[in-house]
Amino acid sequence: MNIGLSAPWALILGITALIPLLKRGQAAISYPSISMLPSDPLSTMLDRLLRSSAAAAALSLSLGIAGPYLHEQWVERVGTGAHIVLLLDRSSSMNENFSGSYMGGRAQETKGAIARKLLAEFVARREHDLFAMIDFSAAPIYVMPFTQDRPAILAAIEATSGRGHGVTNIAPGLAMALDFYSGKPFTGSRIVLLVSDGAARIEEETRDQLRQWFQETQATLYWIYLRNPRSGRLSEKPVNPGESTTPEYFLHQYFQNLGVPYRAFEAENPEALQRAILEVEQLENLPLHYLEKLPRRDISGYCYAAALAFLALLLSAKALEVKSWPA
Repeated sequence: MNIGLSAPWALILGITALIPLLKRGQAAISYPSISMLPSDPLSTMLDRLLRSSAAAAALSLSLGIAGPYLHEQWVERVGTGAHIVLLLDRSSSMNENFSGSYMGGRAQETKGAIARKLLAEFVARREHDLFAMIDFSAAPIYVMPFTQDRPAILAAIEATSGRGHGVTNIAPGLAMALDFYSGKPFTGSRIVLLVSDGAARIEEETRDQLRQWFQETQATLYWIYLRNPRSGRLSEKPVNPGESTTPEYFLHQYFQNLGVPYRAFEAENPEALQRAILEVEQLENLPLHYLEKLPRRDISGYCYAAALAFLALLLSAKALEVKSWPA
């Protein structure tokens, strides 16, 4: 049953509902004799109505005191939007600004700080999307599962405001992001939004595994590459190519051959980063089916409202009651 009680013991008070059924509530009035008066069906009906109202009022009050509530439940919702995994780089290089100068973990001009600010604005604007979040540097950190709870998502983004550390290791973060979609029905756009200022070499076996997972989940990959002046462009082949010296270029080439939709955005300054996020925001919206957990809901107010209605009827009848027969 979907209804529970906070204080079930209060139902014992419902036994008071028997009192008006067994005992007449009106005061007796002395009169010589009514044996010659005909029966009055209307009076009999009114008497039964008042007794039943008194019993119902007692039951409603006892039920209200018992604290009935509807259990928490999962409800399917249908909207438009996407399942978006925010995959945010937390390596030490994110403590630099866009010119490549080290600013410290909490400086507002760092790439990490600006990325968090713009991602928070992006989340606030996307009302119908479900978001999950992962931080990564040398290893990924599970931050938030898919949810539509905007305050929780914004708090998760704010919680990453500490100093970044470690190296950039994207592969484990991508694997964790794709695992969010594993075994779930395809109900809307699936997006992995990677925000990173660098890359690292991915082993061939790991590449094959990631490619397979991307194709199985059919997740779209968007890479916002925070480029500083010393880094090469993704679309330009470096003069001396090498996965150890220019891993971003080779990672971009690998992403283009995943077999799923992929786009890269190069952001060289805060304005370019904002334009990239706004462009991601214009993505297609597919019908989105998701389950929303509704919290427990107290319904004792309905019981008290019913008791009030029955008591109002009794008070009205009491006001019309004859106190004595005319002489």
